[in-house]
Amino acid sequence: MRTVGVPGPGPDAAARNAAPAGTADGLMQRLGLNFVLVSTMVLGPIPMMLPAVLAVDLIADLGITTGPFSLALTANTIVAALFAPLSGRITDSIGPKRSVVLTIGTAGVGMFGMAFATDVWVLMASAAFAGLGQGWCNPATNKLIAERVPDGRRGTITGLKQSGVMFGTFLSGFTLPTLAVWFDWRTAIGLYGVAALVAAVGIQLWLEPDAPTVEDGEAGYGALPGAVFSRAPAHRPATQLKESARVFIAKITWFSLLMGSVVGGVGRFQVLFAEESLGWTNFWAGMASALAGIIAAASRIWWARLTERRVQPASALAVQSVFTVFAMVLLLAATTVHDSLMWVMSLLAGFTMMSWNAVAMLAVITGVPVALAGRASGIVMLGFMSGLSIGGLVAGYVYEQTGSFSVIWVSFAVCAAGATVLALTMRRRPIAL
Repeated sequence: MRTVGVPGPGPDAAARNAAPAGTADGLMQRLGLNFVLVSTMVLGPIPMMLPAVLAVDLIADLGITTGPFSLALTANTIVAALFAPLSGRITDSIGPKRSVVLTIGTAGVGMFGMAFATDVWVLMASAAFAGLGQGWCNPATNKLIAERVPDGRRGTITGLKQSGVMFGTFLSGFTLPTLAVWFDWRTAIGLYGVAALVAAVGIQLWLEPDAPTVEDGEAGYGALPGAVFSRAPAHRPATQLKESARVFIAKITWFSLLMGSVVGGVGRFQVLFAEESLGWTNFWAGMASALAGIIAAASRIWWARLTERRVQPASALAVQSVFTVFAMVLLLAATTVHDSLMWVMSLLAGFTMMSWNAVAMLAVITGVPVALAGRASGIVMLGFMSGLSIGGLVAGYVYEQTGSFSVIWVSFAVCAAGATVLALTMRRRPIAL
């Protein structure tokens, strides 16, 4: 089994512990590690975003309708959800460096498949294959942080890498329309595929190897000096989570399912709601949605840093979910009180509803042994990716049947309230490992 190198007994144990393999000690090493983490979180999920930005061109060129197109893209999140637990176990087995490289590589191959798609089935297969990277990116990057980043720096770097998803959303929306005008939609997506494969090769060549493996029983909850769980006894093999840690991860997974449903539904229908119910133009509706994304990119770093230094993850998650309930109330009030409440809602949503996953990922990194960080992350991502799929599909069905957004916002308020109750039952003290 893979664990991080904790030396066995001997006179030179302290010397070997002083400079473990794979640590990011120098400024350039830390900046490089930041780049690797952010790049992985940009390129892993971005295949899902590219076809959405170029939807009009793809639908026209492939001769399909909106329904099959949406179903093809849903294959990405379905595969991501199903593969996430397995990707976590693979990460724990082969190490975070190889996992990061494979994450970006599978995303690149998937984007190439989209660029050469001749019908909806090729598009669906390519999106599904890219879903492997979508489900793998968090277990791989969480494991990389757990192994290579010491206490005191994990909060900031976790928030930064979670902001990579938001940066990818901005990057695709900003560059793809221009590239499609200059060339065509196939070339635009293909260039992103090239960038992903180049990044994968570059990371493979530049990033230092993972810490050496040891046999079961030689080290258990081993960690870098000053990093997670270096205080744990070296004789205890980290083959499974303790009961308290398993319960904690299970609750975060259900929390992720509930909040992921809210994020998936609001993200898919906020713009349509602003256009149809508030009478806004597409430009202003899109600006309100973009505002939430900009706020989320910065607040993820702030929340993760705050959680590491001042508050427990459970407390932070409870605050974020309860304010998500308020955000849903603002959506309801926007149609009856004043449409300007949509801007307040976007600010609040960016700060809470779209930022909680930075706290959740940090909770996983600091709440489980290093050797099991990958599989724990995969389980949590199963909940989140399932929520994204369920929230979007259910909201679409409800709107089609009722023609009203009110039922959707009330339902999501209930989901967020349930997540709040769940967070309040989580442990407030560090888990004894």
